This record gives sequence, structure tokens and C-alpha cells, in this order.
Amino acid sequence: MEKTIRNVLVVGVEPDFHRRFEPLLKRRHFDVDRVTEAGCALALVQAVAIDVLVLRYPLGNPSVESLLQSIRSDESPCRRSAVLVLASPADLKKAKKLADGNKTQVLSSEADYEALQETIALLLRAAPRLSVRITIRLEALLGSDSTMVLTQTENVSRGGMLVRVRKPQPVDAKLRFELLLPEDTIPVKGTGEVVRHTRDWRGDVSGVGIRYAAFEDGGDQRLKEFLQEVAPGSTAQ
Repeated sequence: MEKTIRNVLVVGVEPDFHRRFEPLLKRRHFDVDRVTEAGCALALVQAVAIDVLVLRYPLGNPSVESLLQSIRSDESPCRRSAVLVLASPADLKKAKKLADGNKTQVLSSEADYEALQETIALLLRAAPRLSVRITIRLEALLGSDSTMVLTQTENVSRGGMLVRVRKPQPVDAKLRFELLLPEDTIPVKGTGEVVRHTRDWRGDVSGVGIRYAAFEDGGDQRLKEFLQEVAPGSTAQ
């Protein structure tokens, strides 16, 4: 049986600590991306469904508390995501107030390997399967010499999508897309905007987060119906 690979976004975590738990996530079939700034993470969680988020406590602007509020809001594509908050021993007592015993876990950044393993297991059980892989054609709206690229989404929500690309367009770039839904002969067409590059722990760009701008011919309703069928509960209302 093919294993489901779930997406992780790591926010503000130091590279040394990230290297400690990243192999654990890889072994449990998570695909891990990393951003350093909370503002970048906010743009992504408002547009793209992400299965697991790992947040460093404290963050800058927005704060972890504000970011969590946005993540758990009713319209967020990440409202059901599992969240791990990592805090230094000095900040751990304050950070533990964010834990809910289910989808939000809090752990010391100096936790030993066994504690990391246990917490990752809890995240695995709590994380919903939000990832939806769909074949997609992307075209940058930069001029007459733009070419269409065939690739695949990592996940898709009502608000946007995360797409793996070899040569990402810059943030704020406008794109035309065609989503080829399974067992459908007519693609969902529309335009979108790049809101963020996702990166692996080495800092290499591995994909782009895209927020929808407009759909053609009722494509938004077709996409909503498809997502409700394949990933119930993961679409924003």
C-alpha cells in the first residue's frame, strides 16, 4: 500500500534543533519545509492546507498566540492541523498555556530524543490527512514568452495550494493554472498569486504557496465539491 506523505511547515526553529527532529519526521512519512519569519508562515496558513506546523516560541510579528488564532479560525484551511510549539526551558511554562491536549502540543527545545519520538508519535495520530495531489499546469503571467509547466500539487485547499516547482516564480508573481482533477476531462482553470516560497532545512527553494485570485466557468465550485469528497473537513466554508 502506498504511504500517505503529510506536509510539515517549520517556523522560526533554529537549524541545529531542526536537524534533530527532521529525520524523525522523514521516517514517519512527513515532507518538511522551513521558514524563518512568522509573517511568511501567516501568509501560507491563510492560503494552503498544511498537515503539521512546528512553531518556535516566542516568534516575532505575528506572535505564536496570534498565529495559532489564525490557524484555528473557522475559515483557515489549517484549522484541523496538528501543531507542535517548541520553547526554551525559560519560556516553557508560558508556552504550555497554548497546549490543548490534542492538536496543539508543547515541548522543550532541549527535550531528549525519547521525548521527541513520543511527541512526534502524538502529532502523527493528531495530524489529519490534508494532502491532495493533483496534476497541475502552471504558467507565469510575465509576457508572451511564458511557457506552461506540468507539475503536481502537494496539497490543495479552498484558499490556495502548495506546488512543487524546480524554478519558482517570485513572491507576488501572478500565475495562470489548470488543475486536472482525477476522472475529469475539463481542467479547473484560474489565476493565482505566489504568497511564499517553501524551503527545506538547507535553505533550498522546494516549492511555492499560491493563493487563488480568480476562477473561470464555475471552477471554484467544482474544486470545492472535489475537496469535500476526497478530504472531508479540510475545506474552508
